[in-house]
Amino acid sequence: MKPGEVLMKKIVFAVICAVGWLATSGAVSAQEPTCADLQWGDWVAERPYVQTSCAGVVEKNGVLYAKFNATMERYFNNGDVKLRIHAPDGSWNVDTFRPPADFRADVDGEPLPFSKIPSGKDIRLYVPEGRFTLVSFEEDVIVEAVVVEEPVEEVVVVEETVVMPTTASPLPLIGLAGGLFVMLGGLAGYLRRRG
Repeated sequence: MKPGEVLMKKIVFAVICAVGWLATSGAVSAQEPTCADLQWGDWVAERPYVQTSCAGVVEKNGVLYAKFNATMERYFNNGDVKLRIHAPDGSWNVDTFRPPADFRADVDGEPLPFSKIPSGKDIRLYVPEGRFTLVSFEEDVIVEAVVVEEPVEEVVVVEETVVMPTTASPLPLIGLAGGLFVMLGGLAGYLRRRG
């Protein structure tokens, strides 16, 4: 090898090493936060499924938000919302909340109030780090979510009594009585002729 080729190989090798070092150091410093990086707070003790249901982390205005995928189970008339919250491993948990009436959830990229979301529709929720609140990114609104105990549906069995409608007339009853009297008269006539 010529001395110029050796020097050129060393320079190329040094440049490749420098570019590789810069690329890896930039990638390490630019790592996106994960669900494991979040400080959940005390409210997670009541809901152990929250940490495993986190589908990702979003940063907005310097605040980290946990992203959750859920399915609308039911909207109650009093404003309560029953959601099936999905974990990335395919498991899910059902929880009931009472968001404000003007709160919007992300449904297929469109902000909708919970009252307009049909049952079975997939939605996305964002919860800020360390607090149990729901966030609407469209309006930059943070609202406190109220946990609602599961409503107990009481089933009452009522015995139904059959009652004729008030619009029915007694005419069929009169016809039946008339038919019985004709049969009774026929029987009396038969017995009289025979006897």
